[in-house]
Amino acid sequence: MSDQIKNITFNVPDGNNFLWSEWEDASVVYDKRSGHTQVLNEFAREILALFEDGPKKFDDICFELEEIMGNDLDDESLALIFQTINGFDSMGLIEPV
Repeated sequence: MSDQIKNITFNVPDGNNFLWSEWEDASVVYDKRSGHTQVLNEFAREILALFEDGPKKFDDICFELEEIMGNDLDDESLALIFQTINGFDSMGLIEPV
């Protein structure tokens, strides 16, 4: 994992521009700013919801997910969180503060 991304504080630029549709095992978000639609699994949706609560760094997200799940994150989970945050940044769903 890149230490650079771990030290960046990200936030949702303007969550009011998101239109949501929730399904059993997925969420669909339409970003009115970009015109793009993304499908998120439950894990990714939870991570984005944490960013919607306010600006956070990688470690903040990990801490909050550990609190939600009630256990420590393993290396595979940490890698998935890192990958998800990178994806959100590439999609424009979050941005550095």
